[in-house]
Amino acid sequence: MAVLLAIVAGLGIGWIFERGDFCFHSTWRGLVRQPRQMDLFRAYLLALLIGIPLVQGMIYLGWIDPWIPPFAWPANIVGGLIFGIGMVAASSCVTGLFYKTGHGMVGALIGLATWAVGDILVYLGPLSGLRASLRAPDLVVEGQSATLFNLPGIGGTALLLVILAIAALYLWRAPRNQRDKLWKWPVLGAATGIFMSLAWLLARAGGSDYTFGTSGVPSGVVSALTGELEGGTPWIPLTLLFLLPGAFLAARYAGTFWLRGETGRRYAELAVGGLLMGAGAGIAGGCNLGHSLVGVPLLSLGSITSTLAMIAGVFLAVAVGRLFSARSKRLAAEG
Repeated sequence: MAVLLAIVAGLGIGWIFERGDFCFHSTWRGLVRQPRQMDLFRAYLLALLIGIPLVQGMIYLGWIDPWIPPFAWPANIVGGLIFGIGMVAASSCVTGLFYKTGHGMVGALIGLATWAVGDILVYLGPLSGLRASLRAPDLVVEGQSATLFNLPGIGGTALLLVILAIAALYLWRAPRNQRDKLWKWPVLGAATGIFMSLAWLLARAGGSDYTFGTSGVPSGVVSALTGELEGGTPWIPLTLLFLLPGAFLAARYAGTFWLRGETGRRYAELAVGGLLMGAGAGIAGGCNLGHSLVGVPLLSLGSITSTLAMIAGVFLAVAVGRLFSARSKRLAAEG
């Protein structure tokens, strides 16, 4: 039964990500494009507006007892920055590499291969010591990982309510743009928020205390194959694996399937970006999926910090890229 539930969960998120082309690189980079491309950002905000009360309500009622990502701020910041830079290099997030493979982007396999290498280097290889040192400062509150809810006083709760109110007002006034064959942002945001929340019930029934993620999966597979990892649940690796056929089915249904290769430069960009995202997620303890879509609704300070650092990494990489581009154009004009 647990395997079947994990398959359903993986197919579901694959379908949703593909139907909305929900890539977190595009989500954050759209904020600094000219003109700005805000639809994915709006979808993410709506997913949080739906997901936070649903997930917190299920915790309050005792329906779920999730693992909360820890607040190891040096690792969250450093890993998040590296992950964000990797997203710009690859022009994709990690889950984007998965669902884009499902809709025919064969070159994404290069990014997935180097993502796995980066993950293994950080968890099992020469960078494991760096990961351990950055994750050593772990802030806990009464024996639990720090969240907005368990911080002393009511500051965290009040801040959350203000942010949610501002986000709701912003979305209420936002335009509902057409996106050709893709879901409009209200549909994408609602589908993501509802499914990601209900997936907690599937995960609990399947014996897992977390729903989705990518960080640590390649390393876990290696450890299992070498006999160093005993027990555990295959929930997260299975959901990740079945994200691909979920995206494939959605692409065939919507007519967005396009089997294609990439240019040599794009293969190199995907390789570099995948490596950085694998290493960054390993240090931060999560990726855009495990932190931004799962950990943030849990109000984990670690996930919130990692997500903000990812956004900063995207902005930094874009700014540096623009500076180099402008300099190259200036030198070419002078020459």
